[in-house]
Amino acid sequence: MRWSRRSFLRNSLAGATGIFTPGGLDLALAAISTGPRLAAEGFGPLRRDPAGLLDLPAGFKYRVFSTGVTEKDLKDREADARFASQLSDGQPTPGLHDGMAAFAGPDGHTILVRNHELNTYDSPFVDARRARPYDPKTGGGTTTLWVDPERRLVKSFASLSGTLRNCAGGRTPWGSWLSAEETVSAPGPDDTADAGMTPEVSKPHGYVFEVDSASEGLVDPVPLKAMGRFRHEAVAIDPETGFAYLSEDMEDGLLYRFQPEAIRRGTKPSALRVGDYALGGVLEALRVAGRPQLRTQNWKSAPAIALGDSFAVEWVRIEDPDPAMDLERSSGFSKSTHAARSSTRAQGFAQGCAQFARTEGIAYANGAVNFCCTNGGPRQLGQVFRIGLREQRLSLVVQPSDNALLDGPDNIVGAPWGDLVVCEDNLSQRENFVVGVTPQGSCYRIAHNAHPSKREFAGACFSPDGSTLFVNVQDPGLTFAIWGPWNSRRA
Repeated sequence: MRWSRRSFLRNSLAGATGIFTPGGLDLALAAISTGPRLAAEGFGPLRRDPAGLLDLPAGFKYRVFSTGVTEKDLKDREADARFASQLSDGQPTPGLHDGMAAFAGPDGHTILVRNHELNTYDSPFVDARRARPYDPKTGGGTTTLWVDPERRLVKSFASLSGTLRNCAGGRTPWGSWLSAEETVSAPGPDDTADAGMTPEVSKPHGYVFEVDSASEGLVDPVPLKAMGRFRHEAVAIDPETGFAYLSEDMEDGLLYRFQPEAIRRGTKPSALRVGDYALGGVLEALRVAGRPQLRTQNWKSAPAIALGDSFAVEWVRIEDPDPAMDLERSSGFSKSTHAARSSTRAQGFAQGCAQFARTEGIAYANGAVNFCCTNGGPRQLGQVFRIGLREQRLSLVVQPSDNALLDGPDNIVGAPWGDLVVCEDNLSQRENFVVGVTPQGSCYRIAHNAHPSKREFAGACFSPDGSTLFVNVQDPGLTFAIWGPWNSRRA
């Protein structure tokens, strides 16, 4: 996730698995938007880590494992060679750790499925031996980590191979990770029309792939084409219907809904299993009833949608969810691009669907889907929208006027004690923290990236028993297990 610090909640809610009281998520988001205050006592002041990796409050400990760096960063002296490690089978651990989710494994183990946001020029690849890649030319994908109850890494292995820029995704109720590609690269020579064409890939990209957390090796890399080919960001599942909601990281992006064929055939949502989404389905996009082609970005002086506005929504079918071209060049080999007529967002907009400003983080909570728009709003500081799924209404619930004291918030996960845990991606001052946010808007710092790289945190998630916070630093790729007196916040 390499984006401007001006984003508000980029990918903030992807993979959130915490427990919220009714309305708790909305309260916490609103608290962030209106200017959080560093007033909560939290767990106490951070103490300097003698190892120079992670500063934590007194009483907390960490373990770092499954570390990885890219060869490019080593060459450019931007990474620390200490963190070039190996997976259990001896292959190099890939770098650029990103989105992640935690699952319950046997005998009290926690299983982590972790994205790697690798470009075509980044190495080492996930699955460096190229045993089972989707695209032999690309090295993104996921690795799976088994961590025992003492928070020791038991084994680690590649689980999805040959994808590209695996940034975010979403956790499913049936125990899998939906890993999403944030790219629309397609094979072929550089083209004056199709901006996605590149000889650096051998297959089209821009898909979602499912990784079974129970798999103990590489999964079959099946692109879920019915879920759309576009610049994916995050995915959220409504457990009551089995539908998936998907965000698109484009300034004219849409908000999508996927109805799996298995549900349409009569499978109950609670009976969905790994592989059911691969059976196909229908991709739809959101349209505001009575407001065709509503531009919700609010960049103009007269906002198209006001804070607190609520509208009925409709869903429009995207006839071609797997278009050959997504981005079209404006002229020649110009870097300026626009949505190709065949793209999913152009198809939807032509049918009156609403545009959003880089929809990224998305999460289901309490019968609603909340999603973030990175640079929406008059000051381009971001927005959060809410869709009440039972009433089918869209509301603008957050549109901040300043960045306040929480700088560059990115991944967010619900904490077992009722607060939010936020990963910062502050690209200006290069000081990144893991921050707790109470529903009242108070902030407290949980951890500080003390490594000289000062790079972003990502992929925060809690072990199934709530005792361990797992979080990544993207570069050098570090995965931390953090534990301590979390229960002191309950008091």
